[in-house]
Amino acid sequence: MTELLVFAVVPAGSIDCAALADTDGLPPGLRAITVGALAAVVGAAPEGGLKGRERGALLPWLLASQRVMERLLARAPVLPVALGTVLEDEERVHHMLNHGAGVLQAAFDTLGGRFEMDLSVRWTPEAAQARRLAGGAPPSRAAAEGDAALRDDPLTAERQEVRRRVVERLRTAARDLVVTEPTEAEGIVSLALLVDRGADGVVVEALEALDAEFGGELMFRLVGPMPPYSFASVQVHLTAAAAVRDARAELGVAPDAGPEAVKTAYRRALRRVHPDLVHQEATAIEAAEGDDADGFLALSAAYRILQAEEMPVSLRRQQEPQSA
Repeated sequence: MTELLVFAVVPAGSIDCAALADTDGLPPGLRAITVGALAAVVGAAPEGGLKGRERGALLPWLLASQRVMERLLARAPVLPVALGTVLEDEERVHHMLNHGAGVLQAAFDTLGGRFEMDLSVRWTPEAAQARRLAGGAPPSRAAAEGDAALRDDPLTAERQEVRRRVVERLRTAARDLVVTEPTEAEGIVSLALLVDRGADGVVVEALEALDAEFGGELMFRLVGPMPPYSFASVQVHLTAAAAVRDARAELGVAPDAGPEAVKTAYRRALRRVHPDLVHQEATAIEAAEGDDADGFLALSAAYRILQAEEMPVSLRRQQEPQSA
């Protein structure tokens, strides 16, 4: 049985399978699996999956995934699925779309008419060099006695102010944004911008205004449009069907048991393992010893597996640093 690598979720009927033909570096065997109003774009998973592979081995799949996203985004709204997500067969993909429909449709309602643009802002080489030279002077008395960051890097305060003004300007040009730390030494800030379709010109106008405001000292690198990776990456929590069967057996529930029945069975099983510890799971596991602790862990693992059957997907938003 060939496992399936899940790339994205799109509205049903929004793509033609011919658009997923094996050309231009796309992975082989791409197809759409449809359930109701949603479709998952999948391909054959490599043997052993992608998780745990070194960066060099992941790179071809990352590039292939980006090509898939570009092809899809040209035709329809796209919710990207976390790279390396593998489901064992088409039935599990159907389960994901069926039980995750509420979460996925809500994401399309929010993001369906929008895309992501990634922006990096840094000083020009000339401006960066001038600031490095200026930064070689001894720190002021206030800096020496105050903030350690200012003492170690006299440019920190200026960098933070430029960053603040850039972010403030771009908040008015995008529906949403995520702030991250720049990767290069001359970097000021990196941003993911959520932009309405057809409104990328507003972002360009904001960058032109910033360029004028800072007298050409800033450099901007804008990439996009892309699917909204930073705002709603789909995380899939399903395990193999065999693990689900084992979890049901562990808790003693029928295949058609609903969430409340599963919860009741879980609590009943916890009482059997240790009748005095029926309140919080974490407290119970911490207080238990030996076989009791193993029993708690097995029951808790089974419960999480069955919870995922009812809530198979979640959306992950890239986190901003605390200082942003």
